[in-house]
Amino acid sequence: MSLSNWTIGQIWIEDSRPEDVAEPWVTVVAGIFMILTSALGIFINLFVLQRFLCKNMSSFYIMCSSKTISNSMILLCYVIFNGPVSVIRRYYGPEFLNMILNQMAAYGIYVQGPMTQVCISFNRFLIIYFATSAKQTNGKTATIIALSICWLISLFVTVAGIPGNCTNIFNFDILTWDNLDPCVDTLADSVMYWIGFLAVISNTFNVVVAIKLIVSSTKPHMDSVASKRRRRTSRRLFFQSCFQDWIYLIDTINSMYVYTWCAEILWQFFFTIFSNLFVHFADGCIMLFFNYEKKRVLLRLPGKKKECTFINVTF
Repeated sequence: MSLSNWTIGQIWIEDSRPEDVAEPWVTVVAGIFMILTSALGIFINLFVLQRFLCKNMSSFYIMCSSKTISNSMILLCYVIFNGPVSVIRRYYGPEFLNMILNQMAAYGIYVQGPMTQVCISFNRFLIIYFATSAKQTNGKTATIIALSICWLISLFVTVAGIPGNCTNIFNFDILTWDNLDPCVDTLADSVMYWIGFLAVISNTFNVVVAIKLIVSSTKPHMDSVASKRRRRTSRRLFFQSCFQDWIYLIDTINSMYVYTWCAEILWQFFFTIFSNLFVHFADGCIMLFFNYEKKRVLLRLPGKKKECTFINVTF
């Protein structure tokens, strides 16, 4: 089957694009899959955000909260547009809606995640190497300023190409993104190389932190409860940062290289749309896994009195 007249009239076709359109049942199944996965991802990210808001909002939790918001915004694009459009096999709303939502998912809000990851890795670096200074300094103001700059960059990338139609659109005929103009490839390359550069910086901080943690583990420590808890927390947050960096790096490789290896529709779908969707779903799962705390409930048996000895300790 050839591309539909609408598709031919709207997109600039590259050699790496699929040559055939997807079968109707494939499009419907993919749309349902996008809706369900994105809805579950939004629920997980908002649940994690709620848990973070109940904590003492340190700089680390402020940055993680920002990531849950950007993740939810991208997943929302699949819930309200890409998924339903694929299910009903029909576009709704103005064409601008397709442009703005997919520009957010593919480039604009997407770059928010890697930029925030650099801030998180740098935060871990400061805590591990300069713990005393970090405790004495209130870094919340600097964190909010850094995140504000990241969000402004995301907004700029989202709207920069819209006046000249230099944007992505979602094409349900081939279950992936297509271009209104060849300039989108230039924008895509710029964004992907920027994300790769951010990944190098973030993982450099991770390697430096890993060296510190390994060296620290070989030294004798006080076996106090507080000391063990600090070391356990440092390792936990370090691994969280690493996993979050790696999933963005994998998605970047998928978006730049892997999807071009085959022109089959399902291959293109899994290494463009699904990869973009899944990274924000997985990011929320990682934050939930590494920050999940079981609530401890104390049960008192009826009819029994508990004897307590109170000790006053003066420090």
